[in-house]
Amino acid sequence: MKSTCKALLLWVGLGVMTSGAVWEMTPEDLGQYIEKKLRRNDQTLKLNEKIIHESGAEFLANSPLLENVTVLKIYKGDIGDGGVRALAQSPYLKNLKELSIENNGVTDAGARYLAESPYLNNLETLNLFNNKIGDAGAKALAESQTLSGLIELNLNYNEVGDAGTLAILHSSSFKRLTHIGLAYNKMGKEGSQALKDFRLRQKIEEWKATDSLGNLEKNYIGDRGVLILLESPYISEIQELNLSNNNLTDEAIVALANSPKVSKLRSLRLAGNYITDRGAEALAQSKSLRSLKNLDLNFNYIGDEGAFALAKAEHLSQLEMLRLGQNRIGFEGARALDQSPYLKNLIYPIFGFY
Repeated sequence: MKSTCKALLLWVGLGVMTSGAVWEMTPEDLGQYIEKKLRRNDQTLKLNEKIIHESGAEFLANSPLLENVTVLKIYKGDIGDGGVRALAQSPYLKNLKELSIENNGVTDAGARYLAESPYLNNLETLNLFNNKIGDAGAKALAESQTLSGLIELNLNYNEVGDAGTLAILHSSSFKRLTHIGLAYNKMGKEGSQALKDFRLRQKIEEWKATDSLGNLEKNYIGDRGVLILLESPYISEIQELNLSNNNLTDEAIVALANSPKVSKLRSLRLAGNYITDRGAEALAQSKSLRSLKNLDLNFNYIGDEGAFALAKAEHLSQLEMLRLGQNRIGFEGARALDQSPYLKNLIYPIFGFY
């Protein structure tokens, strides 16, 4: 009994406990609490499940104690749009680099207050997880000049649709944005595809940074991934490209074969995909692959028509290795390849699995 009383006394002046272990705090309580927290670390303030309401947010906004804070997190604080407006207008929060306002009932109005803030220029991370922000709020954020330094934006569990998604992904302000959370919103097919494309572009940047862009075997990027790869400025410098086992169809192969950016390729590995005669014909007719020495088409669906096209491929006469094992090429196709006047420089058997 005595220990229980002591535990309760520890919270005198620091708020009243509500159901679910959430603490409702008056501005006076909040002042004591943040002063204690900031004495330990004057750059980070976390208010987890402390119900401070709009009045508490206004108290924070007017407190000089926050002028050194770079990380402010308010989780389930019930501050609403009014509280966000107070924070966005606070000169004491001009040094913030990370602002997290999760589960606070923020709507489009709150997003607009953040976007129009004159003081949040240094923000790099903005976390608005599980609020009520829709397309209008997303558009306001996307058009914000104040928030142009954002690297990460979390809008998971909100009400953003295609229009808001496209506004964020195509924003001219968000040039540094590399991490976008839009899970569990109201996106349709267009927005979902645009988000996938964005993430593919980010992966390409990662692969480039780790010097692995030339070897993408078993990354399952699909046709769309190849199309986005061909848009990148990096493809034109690649000499060896491995796209084996990536769920590619003829659509990707036709685009690759017709791209002027692949003229430096010396090795192209396309094994284990879904390439048919159409893809083989596109490769055979490509004028961009004149430097190719190695072409791997093992384990695809190429038949005699594709073999005939490759046998007539004058542009591929420089090939030293052509791999066509485990396809659908019959006797006539194999004979055409064997008798081709343009495939005289091959070093290894066409139907080997080396």
